[in-house]
Amino acid sequence: MKKKVSFDFDKTLSTWRGQAYAKELIERGYEVWLVTFRYEKPRNGFFDNNAGLFRIAEDVGIDKDNIIFTNFVFKHNFFKDNDDFIFHLDDSYDEISMINDSCENTKGIWFIGESWKPKCEELMLP
Repeated sequence: MKKKVSFDFDKTLSTWRGQAYAKELIERGYEVWLVTFRYEKPRNGFFDNNAGLFRIAEDVGIDKDNIIFTNFVFKHNFFKDNDDFIFHLDDSYDEISMINDSCENTKGIWFIGESWKPKCEELMLP
């Protein structure tokens, strides 16, 4: 059974709800990844410092090897090549749509309102 899930950072894992759910999934034995649109290295004033991202990832329990910076390339490109995730949770509807349109196995879940968590849980049923 595949046990990999992914979270966006900004407005998703950066929130207390995102962090609490990521911690819960790690405790339940899931492999949690962080896949972000951010640049890994500072670039022209964009995200000059990812220290907060790394601090939150460490606090949540996400291994540094499980952090992917797409460097302003849409995430569906990563998931097309790594289509073994159950879901990717993101606040960007465009990212979610592109993942759902181009990936067979990985499902994009929109991190808005209250419906996201039941959708994630449903996808993880055996």
